[in-house]
Amino acid sequence: MSKPLPTNPAIVIIGAGSSGLSAAKTLQNLGVSYLVIEASDRIGGRAYTESNIIGQPVDHGCSWISGSDDNFFSKLGKINNFTLVDHTNPKIEMFEKNGEKFSQEKIKEYNKSEMKIKEILRETGSRGIDIPASKIIPKVPFGECFQNWEGALNYAVDVDQISTAEYWHLKDSQPSFIVKEGLGNLVAKLDDNFPIALNTNVIEIDYSGSGVKVVTTNGTILAKACICTVSIGVLKSEKIKFTPILSNKTQKALDGIQMGLLVKIPLLFDGSRLGFTENSFLQYDIAEKEIGRGCYFLAWPTGHDYVVGFIGGRFAWDLSKQSEDKIVEYALSKLASLHGSNIRKHFLKGFASDWANNPLTVGAYSAVKPGCYGARELLSEPIAEKLIFAGEATAGNLAGLVNGAYESGKMAAIRISNLIKAKISPFN
Repeated sequence: MSKPLPTNPAIVIIGAGSSGLSAAKTLQNLGVSYLVIEASDRIGGRAYTESNIIGQPVDHGCSWISGSDDNFFSKLGKINNFTLVDHTNPKIEMFEKNGEKFSQEKIKEYNKSEMKIKEILRETGSRGIDIPASKIIPKVPFGECFQNWEGALNYAVDVDQISTAEYWHLKDSQPSFIVKEGLGNLVAKLDDNFPIALNTNVIEIDYSGSGVKVVTTNGTILAKACICTVSIGVLKSEKIKFTPILSNKTQKALDGIQMGLLVKIPLLFDGSRLGFTENSFLQYDIAEKEIGRGCYFLAWPTGHDYVVGFIGGRFAWDLSKQSEDKIVEYALSKLASLHGSNIRKHFLKGFASDWANNPLTVGAYSAVKPGCYGARELLSEPIAEKLIFAGEATAGNLAGLVNGAYESGKMAAIRISNLIKAKISPFN
């Protein structure tokens, strides 16, 4: 049975994704009253699993548990009997432009090029040099293929939009797991009958008084403080009004962070495996002019009958203006180029994730702009001792990760509750 929603909570949490749910869990453990406000009709945010479209569980958003040895979600998955499949060192199947598989010699050459590019980027960032990654990437064999993967499909922005300082700072967390039942379904297990108001849009956060006043489509809530976990895309869209307006310092932090986009295109087949290995990545060589436009794939994740296509960066934003059928056809045609047009007789249906046009996200996940390293830390600082931002965008070296969002929400809850002295005198 659901609890009645508190009318005068000590803290209002905006957003019921990984960060918001983590903040709720933390405040509950501290004995601090709170209310979670969520604009959509579900919890989880960008951690979203559904099974209706193609009849099998698909993660529209985040899919990987990274750094699983010390990751909260790894422990939560084991407690709830989820199937965690090791994806730390997945097989990568490489293809020529004509669809032929790479020879072992070419695979070694690609791996050598990848290591060289990564070393240059990290060494540059470690010296405090914050410039676009594209400025220092050398011309190496198959470097275009790696740039497509590392930029558009990993960072969700193109290589000229990647900060070398952030590249060095972000944690390369291993081991890595994918969840057979869906990471979104696992994140939803965080909900411990929390007081959550769904289908409630925030219109304004007024922190001009002694506390905060949160104006929503379902009424106004008064509280001591507010934890805001909405995406960078939503914040930059100015869908939420702040009173007073955010300071120049906070605005500078926001300006230094961009919202990236990754489009996932699950393609369902009839059970045929088409010669692709389960849980392997499929990549192909591309020309320099095609960097950022390549659609690479994950084959049969955890044994499901679909291949996931990935498109990211500027090209993903452009493609998201097209119909879903055209996006699916683009991915299917690229997959056919690796195996032949006969795959079409085994193809059943597909769809495309649409974080670009979702007004509750306006993108997939964040990336610091070149020259703006430090923006994440700046954005995470409490405002007027009663407003704090949380989420993957403020997660430091875990930015862009679901566990980063979780840790950010936890820390934000501790910091803001300390500021209002909630640990000493809980507001119930």
